[in-house]
Amino acid sequence: IGNRTNPMPQSKLTDRFGRTVNYVRLSVTDRCDFRCVYCMAEDMTFLPRQQVLTLEEIARVARNFVDLGTEKIRLTGGEPLVRKDILELVKEIGTYGLRDFAMTTNGSQLTTMAEPLRKAGMHRLNISLDSLDADKFRNITRTGKLSQVLDGIDAAREAGFRGIKINTVVMKGRNDEEIP
Repeated sequence: IGNRTNPMPQSKLTDRFGRTVNYVRLSVTDRCDFRCVYCMAEDMTFLPRQQVLTLEEIARVARNFVDLGTEKIRLTGGEPLVRKDILELVKEIGTYGLRDFAMTTNGSQLTTMAEPLRKAGMHRLNISLDSLDADKFRNITRTGKLSQVLDGIDAAREAGFRGIKINTVVMKGRNDEEIP
């Protein structure tokens, strides 16, 4: 992907209130291996591949944000781990000296990807887990297996990330009774 350093410091990126923009989320794909009822239709129409930024373009955008004062980047999707060669992008961005580098994931690929992600420079994970009941989980995700995500969470813990957060979308009549 290629590491570029900016020889001339640039001004900080600020919002309309004068605050430095120090945190950005970068979506690396619109694709996902789940079809969660709150996120995607069962039969999705995805962007044509030529309209999706290449990994090199995403790395350049990330580098430019860092050059403008960004200290925290989170990779999102869709599901980032279904993006081909995502580890190459993580390795590149992992060299940018970020204070925090995170990814939001559904956890489905973490049994094989957690350790490589951490070794590539990822600091933290936000993992979506909308139910601890296998049938409800399958109903919400339409395609997901709860056991696969729980195994992924275990793999992430074993990989030694700085932090792991669990996110849940609480939906009346679907999983709300699981929340105390």
